[in-house]
Amino acid sequence: MNLFNIISELEKVDPEIMDRLSHRRSALSALGSLGKKMALAAAPIAIGSAFNKVLGQNNLADPTAVLNYALLLERLEYSFYDQALKAATLTPTLTGIARTAIETIRGHELAHVNLLKAALGAAAAPEPANGFDFGGAFATYPTFLTFAQAFEDTGVRAYKGQAGNIPRDFSPTVGGATVNVLTVALQIHSVEARHAAHIRYMRRGPAAGAQANIMPWIVGKESNGAPAAVYGAGNPVATFPAEDNIMQATLTLTTGLGATYSAADVSAAFDEALDNTTVTNIAKSVVTF
Repeated sequence: MNLFNIISELEKVDPEIMDRLSHRRSALSALGSLGKKMALAAAPIAIGSAFNKVLGQNNLADPTAVLNYALLLERLEYSFYDQALKAATLTPTLTGIARTAIETIRGHELAHVNLLKAALGAAAAPEPANGFDFGGAFATYPTFLTFAQAFEDTGVRAYKGQAGNIPRDFSPTVGGATVNVLTVALQIHSVEARHAAHIRYMRRGPAAGAQANIMPWIVGKESNGAPAAVYGAGNPVATFPAEDNIMQATLTLTTGLGATYSAADVSAAFDEALDNTTVTNIAKSVVTF
């Protein structure tokens, strides 16, 4: 086994591998092969983490890739609500204040799409050639809201999963104004969370089955009929735990704060992030695009 070749191959897919091996990339570059020999001392541990990155999960290469990923998710959500509002199967039931709410959410998603397209400019990825096919999502009103819960809860976790990949000083000019992308991303994230809470509230209504057990927030890994993967762990699990996680900042919060909290209360108090690979796989499990 030639570890020099392994490191060279890993650098092709993970340019930061030498940083994690040595934490002194510039010094190692100056030392040439000697630097790599020094780095080998740390290889057994670091290569394991490097393969985690290669095989999964947050593998978006730069802020442009992150924004195009967000653009794809926003296009998916806009298309979902737009198709729902036009679906003949939902005409008898998606009415009144429920229809107004969905029209409002659709408007928010379109605003997100337009802002991301403006920020990306010529780098914006094209829409999927054949659009989005949501299968039987619009068969009934309760089914539509179940899909909506899944998309909104996934969207919240998806934005949180990318917050650390957007440089704080990434501020392109959009429409003649300087826009800080991280600030905008966090603003969109909070709106998606409000959408998620409202959809969950709508599922408690009589037309949706009066599911009074559905809370506006996520409790444990309760899916309420949505795909279980939406609330499961990402990869690596240590970075992207499931929604029933009870440990934050190395503290077990059910007992670690000098008081006793239930696991349900702790899980409801904290959202968990998801890597982009897991998010994409969830989306492709229920949507064709």
